[in-house]
Amino acid sequence: MSKERLLLDFDNCIVQSSKAYVDTYNYLYQNHPDFKLSDWTKSSKWDFSDICPLASNPEEIFAHPYFFKVLEFYDRDMKEVLKELTSKYQIIIVSIGTARNVALKSLWIDDNLPFIDDVILIKNKGCKMNKSLIDMSKGYFFDDVLSNLESSNARFKFIFGEEYEWNIESEYPRVRSSLDMLRVLL
Repeated sequence: MSKERLLLDFDNCIVQSSKAYVDTYNYLYQNHPDFKLSDWTKSSKWDFSDICPLASNPEEIFAHPYFFKVLEFYDRDMKEVLKELTSKYQIIIVSIGTARNVALKSLWIDDNLPFIDDVILIKNKGCKMNKSLIDMSKGYFFDDVLSNLESSNARFKFIFGEEYEWNIESEYPRVRSSLDMLRVLL
């Protein structure tokens, strides 16, 4: 018997990319004369331009090795929840990024989630948010980006995490944590 498909976004779903981005920004720009320490919880923009004014190209930070060094799971239960869900679901990580970002992302997934076999990393110049080329018609899809949910053909769609400028107007059920996701799926 085949398992149902569970498709998960990587950034700000499995991992806390917002925190890693701002930690990387603070690390890279700490010696700049105009630097002011940034707090990731104070941003509402996907590119952090509201709190990281010295970064001219967000994609460089998302693809910096330091970003992946400080990257943490979204919450303390995420890894164990994913491990538990592998007994019932075929977990597929689906993520978009630049060539360097997806290469480093792949290594991070191999090192931290060795029990997940299926990963689809989309190299997309300019990081246009659209995962419609992936057939999700028979699965559950969790993502923090509203446009990814809207463009997918997933059977069940959930907006993941806290409310931000890019996902506040969601008609999809909101799941705020790994334990919430576990409750929905089991």
